[in-house]
Amino acid sequence: MQPPEATTTTGYQSALAAYCRSGRYTAIPGVHKGHVTHYRRLVYNVVDDMLQSAYPLTYHLLTAKEWKQMVQDFFSSHACQSPQVWYMPRELHEYLVKTQHPLLEKYPFLSELLWLEWLEVELFMMEDKPAAFTAFGDIQADAFVLNPEHHLQHFHYPVHLKQAKQISAEDKGDYFLVLFRKPDNGEVAFMQLSPVLVTLLELLEERPQAMHPLVEQACATWQLPLNDAIREAAGAFFAQALENRLILGYDTKSHIL
Repeated sequence: MQPPEATTTTGYQSALAAYCRSGRYTAIPGVHKGHVTHYRRLVYNVVDDMLQSAYPLTYHLLTAKEWKQMVQDFFSSHACQSPQVWYMPRELHEYLVKTQHPLLEKYPFLSELLWLEWLEVELFMMEDKPAAFTAFGDIQADAFVLNPEHHLQHFHYPVHLKQAKQISAEDKGDYFLVLFRKPDNGEVAFMQLSPVLVTLLELLEERPQAMHPLVEQACATWQLPLNDAIREAAGAFFAQALENRLILGYDTKSHIL
């Protein structure tokens, strides 16, 4: 005798969904067995297309067999939690890490590659975070306003610098970058960072600050001598950050037009 929930409309829907995910069919009232395979093919293709769009670098790294098996494992074994379809690719990353999928052993950098690709999607799709700033100011004296639509990331493989198929065990190390969304066109860009530059941006995350106090704090944190070379390098970094909109401009409260 079937459990009560299996004879309800919700139960029928769940049974059809289970078949679409696993490919294992049990009789469902009102469903023609000869036609049901089309439902599974259509749903699977939607999932596969979404994952290919979110993870183009990973798709080109894996063999066709590896990609198909990975998608099938995810599709059949993982119950997605988010009602937002665009969020599904993140759950692929979570699934692979949670299950310690064999592909992570074959490609030790795969988790980071997937995460990099997901961050681009997440930043592109995130809600706007408005910030008050003015484009007019003195780079030497006025407080900078950091683009709030950013993400600081530490990787152990150069997944943002090298083609995935060229990454090897010898590349393992420490890599820092910031990803950010440009406010004028929504493009997601990134900058590679040194640990000291990471500290500068972390300080700017707290509140708008001017270049010289920022550099002094960062040098103190890393026990570096504050000299002309460091000041020049910091000036070049902030000029580039202003140009590419990692830094939006200057704080309106500290700058008088």
